[in-house]
Amino acid sequence: MRPLPEHLLNSVRLSWHLTSWCNYSCEYCGVLIYHKRAKDGKPQAHAFDHYSVEQWLAAFAAFPQEQIYLKITGGEPFLDRANLRELLKGLTAMKRFTMRIDTNGTWDPAYFADLDKSRILLNISFHPNEIDMASFLPRVRAIRQAGFNIAMVNFVLAPENMEQCERSIAALEHEGFFVNVGSMMFSGVYGSKTDRSAREVEILDHYNPPIDMHYRLINPPTKGKLCYHPAISYYMLYDGSIETYCLGNWQNLFRDGLPALPREAVPCPKEKCDGCVEMYRSIVDEPLNTTPLSLYPLNEYVNEIHVHGRSQTWKHKLRKVPVLNRMLKPGFVMPAEDNSPPLLPPNAIKPALPTEPVFGKVESLIGSSYVEARSRDRLAFSGWAASREHGAPLKEIQITLEAKSMRVVRDFYTRPDIAAHFGRSEFAKSGWRTMVDLPALTNGEYQIKVMAIAPDGGSACLQDIPLRIVD
Repeated sequence: MRPLPEHLLNSVRLSWHLTSWCNYSCEYCGVLIYHKRAKDGKPQAHAFDHYSVEQWLAAFAAFPQEQIYLKITGGEPFLDRANLRELLKGLTAMKRFTMRIDTNGTWDPAYFADLDKSRILLNISFHPNEIDMASFLPRVRAIRQAGFNIAMVNFVLAPENMEQCERSIAALEHEGFFVNVGSMMFSGVYGSKTDRSAREVEILDHYNPPIDMHYRLINPPTKGKLCYHPAISYYMLYDGSIETYCLGNWQNLFRDGLPALPREAVPCPKEKCDGCVEMYRSIVDEPLNTTPLSLYPLNEYVNEIHVHGRSQTWKHKLRKVPVLNRMLKPGFVMPAEDNSPPLLPPNAIKPALPTEPVFGKVESLIGSSYVEARSRDRLAFSGWAASREHGAPLKEIQITLEAKSMRVVRDFYTRPDIAAHFGRSEFAKSGWRTMVDLPALTNGEYQIKVMAIAPDGGSACLQDIPLRIVD
């Protein structure tokens, strides 16, 4: 038994996914996009569609802890600025709260002129494919001049912005901003991606200390390791659903109140850590973690990076992490995830293959005969595909709307369950997943087609999907 340190017994972290609305559509982001409230009045993935500001403030006031670190994220929290301003006014009046808000900075700080900003930390993300530096810098300058504390500007390193990274960092640091270089999660259009280039690893190595490299890139197994994160943390969604972080004991904050916190270290229930810095820095006896356990607000993370020193590389420290040393060698490829059941032995009875030369399924739509969406929404697709002749991976998955290309997927990930089902190891790398951004469409019905293409040019339609646009 490892009880929570006494100085944290009256403290809690709360990570709140306030919205899935976003005015950006970054290719590396897995967040669904809703640009405005629907004319039909149906609730969307936004906190203020489900409960009023007054109801949310009453719910927050009922938290019993004396020190509360609230992370507000999305989507883009500032899109509903009227409700957010009233919420922040109410929260800043509760002196127990310190807040971090994740935002892209595309809002007018003058609207928040009368807000107490002393306990608000901003994490502003810069997305070069959505806004250029010449437009971004005046925005963040204005937010800072309005009295907001911009603790960090986050640059997510992705294939499409690799060459702009170091120029962007130099421009922002020249303006006095701290810049975090974060590793791209394998999500959005990169949902099936499992490898990182040597250049990407080199840049991340330069800007991140060993513990961040270890958990963000290698993502080692953590199941069963003692961790304090569930002892001091909640995760909450826009509709009031809340869990003790990582434990899956979901209930509704408004109907059922707060789930119990164990208040001691618990064995990690997940195969691997989700990867947020406050999470892996809560793992008990982690040798790469050199800081005492805390609520770990954003300014502590920034201070820790400054202590390490931004001008040096970390290679001398990485000698203690053999897997990271391998990652720094040219040609390194991240190992594919593999937590599924083992393959059947080679002599097992193999089920008959489908008669089609190319086959598979669109699993994200199993049980649905059509997709309903709004104009310019984002849709998620996933499934598997293989070839009788070539096995897997295939050449690509093509997703079209009314015969116009929306996405081509060329990254595939390991699906041992598919290989085991057919008794054929050559079908292992058959999984794919991606997201597509719909164009501006008028209300009506459209047709989406998902095609699987084999290396020899053979193809098969995995599914024709009716799309209904409603507003």
